[in-house]
Amino acid sequence: MRIIAGKFRSRRLKTIDSTIVRPTTDRARQTIFDVLSARMNFENARALDCFAGSGLLGFEALSRGAEAVTFVEQNAQAARHILESIRLLKVESQAELRVTDVMRFIAETTERYHLIFADPPYDFRLYDKFLRKIFERNLILPEGYLVLEHHAREKFETSEHFRFHKNFGATVVSFFAIEDAKAS
Repeated sequence: MRIIAGKFRSRRLKTIDSTIVRPTTDRARQTIFDVLSARMNFENARALDCFAGSGLLGFEALSRGAEAVTFVEQNAQAARHILESIRLLKVESQAELRVTDVMRFIAETTERYHLIFADPPYDFRLYDKFLRKIFERNLILPEGYLVLEHHAREKFETSEHFRFHKNFGATVVSFFAIEDAKAS
């Protein structure tokens, strides 16, 4: 896996070989960051990478100028690879790794973020609870976005904070925000 743009462009990162981790494809990542770049400035942004897996979305945000990223991953082996990548890229002062359950983390954190990335396993069944907690706890700053990667069978268009989605075959990336955003 490689970072596609920014100061760490073309840097390769390791991840575990497993069905547990399903890294976001280059094409989907490019689209996610193109969409976000048209709507926000990454400089000084604080990001949360939930179900981090490889951490690629968080590292891509750091590469594009984010101030800080918190990675949340409960799989110990995947977390070790994220820690290796933090060290490899020398971003220890900008990256925090929390080895814990995402639902527990979002229920307890007091931080607020410009960007929240979430790429849960396809068998994840707590989408409604996850989204409700994010917005009830006010974890996204008013100008921020929640970017949720999920299987196409999951539908979020009726969610109050849903703004638009991008399709990649069986994978869909849905964008959520507090403020109204232009669909694209």
